[in-house]
Amino acid sequence: MIYLDNAATTKPSGEAAAAMIKTVECFGNPSSLHGLGLEAEKLISSARERIAGMIGGDKKQLYFTSGGTEANNMAVFGAAMAKKRAGNRVMTSQIEHPSVLEAFSRLEELGFDVVYAPVGEDGRVDIDGFRALLTPDTTLVSIMHVNNETGVIQPVEELAELAHSAAKDCVFHCDCVQSFGKLPVNVRRMGVDMVTVSAHKIHGFKGCGALYTGGARLTPIIYGGEQQNGVRPGTENIGGIAAFGAAAANCSCKPDNMRRLRSLMSGLLTESVPDIKINGSDEHNSGSVLNVSFIGIKAEILLHSLERHKIYVSTGSACSSHKPQPSHVLRAMGIAPKAVEGAVRFSFSEYTSEEDIREACEKIASEVSIIRKYMR
Repeated sequence: MIYLDNAATTKPSGEAAAAMIKTVECFGNPSSLHGLGLEAEKLISSARERIAGMIGGDKKQLYFTSGGTEANNMAVFGAAMAKKRAGNRVMTSQIEHPSVLEAFSRLEELGFDVVYAPVGEDGRVDIDGFRALLTPDTTLVSIMHVNNETGVIQPVEELAELAHSAAKDCVFHCDCVQSFGKLPVNVRRMGVDMVTVSAHKIHGFKGCGALYTGGARLTPIIYGGEQQNGVRPGTENIGGIAAFGAAAANCSCKPDNMRRLRSLMSGLLTESVPDIKINGSDEHNSGSVLNVSFIGIKAEILLHSLERHKIYVSTGSACSSHKPQPSHVLRAMGIAPKAVEGAVRFSFSEYTSEEDIREACEKIASEVSIIRKYMR
């Protein structure tokens, strides 16, 4: 098997699995006052301290969630509602994850003034366009760190500085699901207030994420308990959280290795497959994602052709894979419809080898040639 769909989810690490298994014995409710409950609370506290430390934040301001989607919703709805009296304008970009875009769409239905920062053909938020949309009553901005379809790194530091300078009450949220554990993420250096991270993107398990609030006041979106200071009530997922902490502790955070693999695959495909287009900036790329348009074919056909060889890839965001619409990210970048139709996402992890890349490229070249013959 050659697994090149790591932006969708990663293989759980041995360390994460061992941490989860440990909670089979330490199964107490962390809110209970007896010894078993206290042991469970220690596991949560240890993971919280580790993850908060990795982003340079205060552990008291990190809240565990059911995943990145819930954390993004907490940030968007929580901050927008909490600051509604201070201002009605909120901003995001055209290329965010659906869990952010659909949340902003709902805010628009609720009467908020929602604006969307444009992006260039390189897949980066246009700084001048972003600046033009800022107003003094902007209360919330949410811009991702690394795009999940192209791997392009956004100029978050500059955008956050602009937002805070233009609007004193603005809270800046950054979806770091695709960058945490792969690139350095530090809330102080980046100048952001809130950060979303997720376990299953860094070899943890699905069903666990976290939101760092930076002390921002949030209106809860879930009610029914005092866990996690009432910001995110509900009995914590001890197994997932413990595994998240273990996975975070073992993150190599070596972007140069990822970039080397991406460069290798990009070069091999460019040499062996005619009529392709690499989508997104090479200069500003995390290295974890390579988005390639195979002109003249439908991406879904290539995906299933490669699956027969046990090579697993994607056509875009896993959260949108069952929708018939073409990629909103590539369309926002101004990519031609035919190129969007043939776009395939390859994404890597620390388990991806150079041999995997070379073998995959051979099979891709062969399958693309066959598919194009049948589509003529």
